[in-house]
Amino acid sequence: MEKTFFGKVVSFLSDHFELLISVNGSILLLFLIVFIALKLRDIDLLKVLYKAFKSALYIIVVIGQFSLFILFGYLYWENYQRPAPQLHLDEHVSASTQWVKNNTRIYFIDNKALRSIKINDRDSEIVFSGSDPVREYHFSPDGKRLLVLTQQDLFLVNRKTKQSQRIDTIKELVEGEDQEKAGPVKGSISGIQWAPDSQKFVYEIARWSKFSAQDSVYLYDLKKERKRAIRSPARRISSLYWDKQSESLYYLYHEARDPMLHASAYEVKVFRISTTTLTLELITRIPSEDLSVPIDSLNLRDIDLFLDGDKLSFGGPAKESDLVSDKGSLLGFDEDDCLYFVNSKWFRKRLYKISREPRNTEIPRYQYKGGDLVIDHIRWIPGGRYVIMEHRYWGVLILEPSTGKMGLLIRASGHTFGWYPKAV
Repeated sequence: MEKTFFGKVVSFLSDHFELLISVNGSILLLFLIVFIALKLRDIDLLKVLYKAFKSALYIIVVIGQFSLFILFGYLYWENYQRPAPQLHLDEHVSASTQWVKNNTRIYFIDNKALRSIKINDRDSEIVFSGSDPVREYHFSPDGKRLLVLTQQDLFLVNRKTKQSQRIDTIKELVEGEDQEKAGPVKGSISGIQWAPDSQKFVYEIARWSKFSAQDSVYLYDLKKERKRAIRSPARRISSLYWDKQSESLYYLYHEARDPMLHASAYEVKVFRISTTTLTLELITRIPSEDLSVPIDSLNLRDIDLFLDGDKLSFGGPAKESDLVSDKGSLLGFDEDDCLYFVNSKWFRKRLYKISREPRNTEIPRYQYKGGDLVIDHIRWIPGGRYVIMEHRYWGVLILEPSTGKMGLLIRASGHTFGWYPKAV
């Protein structure tokens, strides 16, 4: 629904409230400087001009401050006290997103499929479809391939042809066990990391049964089309890092130390794994105060890790950083379940009241505020202008927070929104 001219003015002032405060402060500061300057230059020839200017300046400042005080009060009432409109499909959501001035291609999980579509409602396609629900997906650094992880299997997908091949599965038996005696084998695949050259990747796989468990780490080579196990007889390996040359993998182990005997709380043992021999080698020890990766200390030792893999991976629980745009704008929900927008620093602009629905697996009387919000999986699109989200019943929505305009991108359940970053 299009806004009136007055509504557009209020929306603009709400989005730029901090700027309005700054301008007002500058005017007051300018008034003070001019006032002091005129006092210091109180010469007889300028007395008439001085008195006229002073009177006019006083009137402008008083009327201006009074008007701004009323305006600030109205904006506060509009965005903090006035009830926000309840979000309705027919009243507030347009039937498409062709009005969006952005053609970013987004990917999202729709149960057993990985789908993609441009956010201006163009070029929808199914990238991958399997027999189990999709859990996460990872772009190769060159953007040509995808690793798609389902509940049971790991697949390699060609983004251009959409052809896929299964790389590994948790359905294989634990070594040395009889299936009839051990029963069903369970497991999980994790730790997927592409090499910077996009020709190799590493992953971890855990399997367990009633009698035993098995943890393995594998390196897969695309050119040779084979996987090789990384063996470590002394310790379990996890959370590996590639170097930027794609020649070695690194494993960091944080060992707690006695604070009475050592200045630092931890000692980081750095192990290197050559892609040729796949053997674990301890190369250095680094003191550390916390459990973070000691980037500076590693760089001093000529160990340059490839840390941009997180930009290529999409899956797992939502993060608070998803609600913050590239430009620092923020989305969130207030105590009244209103979706709000903070354009600059602290002034909130209420957009819509979001309803809640009870969970089917819980007793409604014990659910927080009557259930879950019908909007979830909110994430900013690169560029900081548009937001993508899922509505439990309507589908995937695109929102322009600065104007409150919203459109229906696709009628499908969608979550774990991601994209291939152009600069990695």
